[in-house]
Formats: sequence, structure tokens, C-alpha cells
Amino acid sequence: MAASTVKIGDNGIIQLGVETAYGTASVALVEQHSRSATKGLRRDNLLPSPRLGQTPAVRAYGVPFTDGEIVLAYDNSRAVIGDLLASAGNLATNDYTIGSSTAVDNDSLTIWIDYGGYVLQHTGSILQSLRFEFQPDSPVVVTAGFLGRSATTETPTSYTNPDIADVVWESDISSITVGGVAMCSLAGTIEVQIPVQGSDRHCLGGAVIKQPVRLLPIVTTCSLTVELDDTTGADSEAVLDLYLAGTTLGDIVIGDFTLSNCYMTGEPPALAEGLTQFPINATAENLIITTIA
Repeated sequence: MAASTVKIGDNGIIQLGVETAYGTASVALVEQHSRSATKGLRRDNLLPSPRLGQTPAVRAYGVPFTDGEIVLAYDNSRAVIGDLLASAGNLATNDYTIGSSTAVDNDSLTIWIDYGGYVLQHTGSILQSLRFEFQPDSPVVVTAGFLGRSATTETPTSYTNPDIADVVWESDISSITVGGVAMCSLAGTIEVQIPVQGSDRHCLGGAVIKQPVRLLPIVTTCSLTVELDDTTGADSEAVLDLYLAGTTLGDIVIGDFTLSNCYMTGEPPALAEGLTQFPINATAENLIITTIA
């Protein structure tokens, strides 16, 4: 009996590449530091039979699309992460600026997901969201959500792993400041929401969805868990005063991530026994990410 191969994600690969035109597969794919992926093809609409009493044929699907997320260890080299960041903002010198009035450099991406020998190629992938997570003793993790045009199987190719030395760990973050004041932060997230329409943009007679439309504004939020402190140089209590006054916190800086002109949102911490920390939830005007060439 011939030996068989079970394909699992232990050696899975995710690659990204910029498309020259929406839905045209990129030929310049860049391998990422892959962690997981839920991006897949969706066939939600099984069309009804045109005749009474007849079961729809297996082929009678509506127009499919792809959606879901990819999860990567964040690499601050533009050669690795640049295509993804340029789908949310634009590059000037070393900084990608993502904001409500900022154009993007890349409209659509091709995404290869290799499940360890079984490859799905997703074309026309339009970025809908980015989430950066900062946890103790962990790499910075970026999760990207997409709405895409179509998916096909491809033949696996050889890969060149990016340099793991450029992966940013929590311990690589130089400092965390709120309005220029250093804070002891225990964890945090940055989220970027890019409104996109839509999987229902189907022209009559078309076999695939029309290119999704980006809407404004792009919304950037941040959540930090900080120690409650009133000492000089780490006065997180002053943040609550700004919240009560309804004034800006200024910039929130997490290493190479700068959230500009932030306002605290939500509620102040509730009274509880042993309260030593509280969340800072803020909405930012722009997110600036500094990378290396």
C-alpha cells in the first residue's frame, strides 16, 4: 500500500504580495512569520431550484468570496511586513501612517496559505482590520482581516524564511508613554478598523465579486492595562483627570507604534479590593508605525 501524507499546520506558510490590479495574482510573494490563519473561501448561497419539487444541483452556488484572518509574528523590516502595512496606510521615510484621511499605498494583496503541502491562493484580498497585541514574554502579534475575491489551489514552491532576528518581542519595546509620561503597562492592543463594502457587490453575469470599496473614516483604538500610580514621572492618575476634563491624552507611544492625539473612551475603573491597575481605552487620530529598511 502506498504511503500517505497527512498535511498539518506545523510547517504551514503564509506569504503576501502586492497585486498590480485587483484580482491579478502577485508574482512577488514575501514569506511571513506565520502563526495561524482562518482565511478561506465562502460559498454561503446554494441557489434554489428553478422548478418546484427539484433539489438544487450541486453546482448551483451563488458567487463566492473569501474572508477571514491571518495571524503573524510582527517583523519590523519593511522587506517583510511592508506590503501588509501599505495596505492600511502609506510610507514616508521609515514611517507608515494609518489614519482617517490617509490614502493607502496598496489596494489589494495576494495571500498564499500553505497548509504543509496543500496551497490556497487568495487573490483580491482587501484589508479590513489590523490588530497588534502586546503581551509579556511574547512576540508582538499582528492579526489582519481580509475580504477577498477568490481562492484557487496552487503547487507548493520553495520558501526562504525571513530573518527571525527582526521579530519584535515585548522585551524589545523601549518604552511606553502616555502624553510623554512613562507608564508601567502590563499588556496592550492596537486595533485598526477599515470599513469595507462588500461581499454583495456582484454585477449581473459576473462570476466573482466586484472590487470592495473602502469607506472612511479608518478608526484606530488602543487599550492598555497600566498600574495605578501617582508618583512623579509615572502619574497614571493624571490620565483620569484628563478623562474627566474631556481633554486629549496627547500621544500614546508603544515602542515603534505612535498613536497621535488620543482621547480616553469608556469608563474609569470600578472600585474594588486590591485595585492596582486600570485600563486606558483610547481612540487615536492616526497610527504611525516606524519600520526598518
